[in-house]
Amino acid sequence: MPNLSPTMEKGNIGSWNVKVGDKVGPGDVLCDIETDKATIDYEMQDEGYVAKLFYEAGTKDIPLGKILAVLVEDKEDIAAFANWNPEEAGATPEAAPA
Repeated sequence: MPNLSPTMEKGNIGSWNVKVGDKVGPGDVLCDIETDKATIDYEMQDEGYVAKLFYEAGTKDIPLGKILAVLVEDKEDIAAFANWNPEEAGATPEAAPA
């Protein structure tokens, strides 16, 4: 969960604008994040494929720093993240997390 305001401690996923398998690029909106003050479009900075979404739309009180999604460079790598859990793995994957 990105820190989108100076007073933000947690955020909510308003809605996802992508699904697993979608190709995204810079400027594409990954999801709408509800902060303590407003709802903000979370725009992508990188290009890749959505491999995993960790929270359903409507999920509330996600702490800052939690992984929301995983992006991979190659579409063939999506399947490797189907059951991946960052809490169990104890580390961030090689692919670029969002």
